[in-house]
Amino acid sequence: MLILEHRFAHIPQEGRRGRAWLASLPPLYEGRLADGATVSLHASLRYYHLGDIVFAVEDGPAQVIERTPHIVSTQALDHLVLRTHASGRAQVTTNARTAEAAPGDLLLIDLARPISIAMPPVIGVAAVVPRRLLANGRGASGLLSRHVLVADRDPLIRLLAGHLIHLADVLAAATEAQVAELVPATVALCRAIDTSGGPAAPGSAEGARDAASATVLAVRRYIEEHLDRVDVTGLMEHFGLSRRSLYRLFEGTGGVQACIRDCRLAFAMRALRQTPTARRPKLARLAHDCGIGDPRVFSRAFRRRYGMSPTEVEPGSTPTLPHRPDTGLLGWLRTL
Repeated sequence: MLILEHRFAHIPQEGRRGRAWLASLPPLYEGRLADGATVSLHASLRYYHLGDIVFAVEDGPAQVIERTPHIVSTQALDHLVLRTHASGRAQVTTNARTAEAAPGDLLLIDLARPISIAMPPVIGVAAVVPRRLLANGRGASGLLSRHVLVADRDPLIRLLAGHLIHLADVLAAATEAQVAELVPATVALCRAIDTSGGPAAPGSAEGARDAASATVLAVRRYIEEHLDRVDVTGLMEHFGLSRRSLYRLFEGTGGVQACIRDCRLAFAMRALRQTPTARRPKLARLAHDCGIGDPRVFSRAFRRRYGMSPTEVEPGSTPTLPHRPDTGLLGWLRTL
């Protein structure tokens, strides 16, 4: 279990503390403090890498956080955030629609779509879950239109919200063995929640942005489902895109070839982390399964990506990205 933590008690100046808080919100969000708001000395923002999910605990000020269209398009993340808080009421705005989340409700944030959240000073917790882990449940039904799941309307929502709150208390002292049991239980509860919904109207500006984001995510999913044989030509044919259009979709994330390579290496890392050493496939078979024909090429690419050879990965370990510019939270999310 890796922990990424931001604390602010060492910054005595109120203005500097506020700027430091806002600097801690990227890469997921841009933010601004609410009028007159200050960041307290006990404020904190902590992320836990738990293997298949990332878990966040926040003690923050009154603020507005946003995932802008630029952030969405350049990151191309295919994850859902399920967030709850213990006090105050948050205002959630997306596609020019606003909803209110009370304590105990779930905020459902699709990282593939723009969103703005205005919140009071709050202690909040959140699970960041790759959409692929929800593929067997109702939560895999498409782009979301509901962003607030009301606790009073569904005991499952109350159950998941309570679970997330108590998980924050447990993680401080949990063993690796306990975390290994808690994470699948958390994902199963997320999968049980009905997160169905439809996209924005296709003729609107929001609909156009949704369509572009949806195309990027559809291409990424196709890549992940066809790792052993996918290539640029096949993507162009399958999605009816010109080479220029395909490249433009991924120009903010390093290019489509980099996406294919990173998906292949992430697949290999997950396979190595989740399989006991005695049951692992031979290196040549693993390279073939993720679409890299030469085991030596695979090993070199894996080492460049993760700073270790495939044989050095320990079952149950948490991957790090020591040589990548997106090391940190964004790097974590790309390895899920």
